[in-house]
Amino acid sequence: MKLDIYNQVKTISVVIPTLNEVENIKHVFPNIPDYIDEIVVIDGNSQDGTKEEILKFRPDARIYSNKPSGKGDALRQGFAKATGDIVIMMDADGSHRFSEFPLLIEPVLNGHDVAKGSRFLPNGGSADFTAFRRFGNKVFVTMVNTMYGSNITDLCYGYCAFKKEAIQKMNCKSSGFEIETEQSIRMIKAGLKIKEVPSYEDKRINGESNLHAFRDGARILTTIVKEFLEREHR
Repeated sequence: MKLDIYNQVKTISVVIPTLNEVENIKHVFPNIPDYIDEIVVIDGNSQDGTKEEILKFRPDARIYSNKPSGKGDALRQGFAKATGDIVIMMDADGSHRFSEFPLLIEPVLNGHDVAKGSRFLPNGGSADFTAFRRFGNKVFVTMVNTMYGSNITDLCYGYCAFKKEAIQKMNCKSSGFEIETEQSIRMIKAGLKIKEVPSYEDKRINGESNLHAFRDGARILTTIVKEFLEREHR
């Protein structure tokens, strides 16, 4: 069934990276809305039965096991495989709410290139933010807004919807969690029309996150500086 609640008909793909998420699959994949046309899963060679569990609930999911080197690599592979007019990226750990899909989709249907979930807008929030991560995000957001004259509120959050062609214009290269920062910066640099929408991040349901605050924070900072220096040297 196509999504036409806004008097438009577009095909919609969801791209989901997975790595040993078997205990979370039953909370996520059965709840993907019927109006989603395509589910693209890039699995990082899971050893816990993640792929088999996905197919129990969504036999229509397209699963690729390409042994990506990190979240960024997985997302880039997923974007390349997705065929929808609109592409949503989300996590497999249960932290993103399907009830927010229309909030992400509507701006893209109405002329925006990208809709970004933000935990820092009214009605947004997070049950999974440590004080250190919250502080780090604030510092990084301030840096990017100062460098580019932008006004984004959330830099490091991976719940977004894109026009397919917007992904091609960003042409991201990152392999790890810093992909979300690179995306945000390249949206701005490419002059894409961006709409932030409130999003609430729940705690992952089961398992441990692969995110490491200090290591990945350093990679995010490196990405910010690298992107800015590349712009200055053009």
